[in-house]
Amino acid sequence: MNFGTKLRTVLRIATSLQTALCMTTAVITDFNNKSLILIWAIFTIVCDFVVAFITTYFNNDYCEIACETTGELRARKAEKKGIQGEYFYNDEEEVPGDE
Repeated sequence: MNFGTKLRTVLRIATSLQTALCMTTAVITDFNNKSLILIWAIFTIVCDFVVAFITTYFNNDYCEIACETTGELRARKAEKKGIQGEYFYNDEEEVPGDE
C-alpha cells in the first residue's frame, strides 16, 4: 500500500470510531446538552461525508497485485498520451531466474 491508501484507510477508521462515539454519547449516556450534541452530530456527518468521498474517489490498492495492476494501467495511459521513454510493462513473460 502506498501512503495515500494508508492515510485514507486510517481516516475511514477514525471517522467510523468518531461516529460510534458520537452516537454512544448522545443516545446511551443522555448527555443533556442539546446544543453540543447538535454541533457534534453535524460535525460527525460532515466528517463522514468528506472521508467517504475521499476513500471512494481515490483508488485504494489493498494488495500487491492491485498495486501492480494500477501501476501498469497508469503506465499504459501515459504511453497513450505520447510520453516518450522506456515502457516498463511489456507483453513478454519473465523467465524465473533470468535477471
